[in-house]
Amino acid sequence: MLAAVALLGCNKTLTQASIEGSWSEQYDPTVFAMDGSVTYTFDGNNGYQLHVYDAHSGESHDYSGHYAIDLINKGTITINPAMSDFSNVTYKLVKLTSKEMEWQKEGTTYSVGTWGSDYRHFVRVK
Repeated sequence: MLAAVALLGCNKTLTQASIEGSWSEQYDPTVFAMDGSVTYTFDGNNGYQLHVYDAHSGESHDYSGHYAIDLINKGTITINPAMSDFSNVTYKLVKLTSKEMEWQKEGTTYSVGTWGSDYRHFVRVK
């Protein structure tokens, strides 16, 4: 959480456009191996496309939704903020650079065992 405050406090140039583009969820494969892929494409207008590939079944699924972002006051992103089901989740933006983004689910603390759920790590897709 302190890292998010430092990130947002030092970099006043963060805007909605900071997350615009495609981001692939990735982790250190020696610690956490994903059985597929997850890619978000944020349009910069509070909409996103989500592409999920499951390597076990060989199937891909595409979803779309909305997000709310508050980079100035809270440093958060909420996925599907208008929905009341499990997808209405808010994450603290722990890191946001031109190439890398990290989220920590609000109300949780970082630990390696929560990679892919409470802690999410993304790299920008070229």
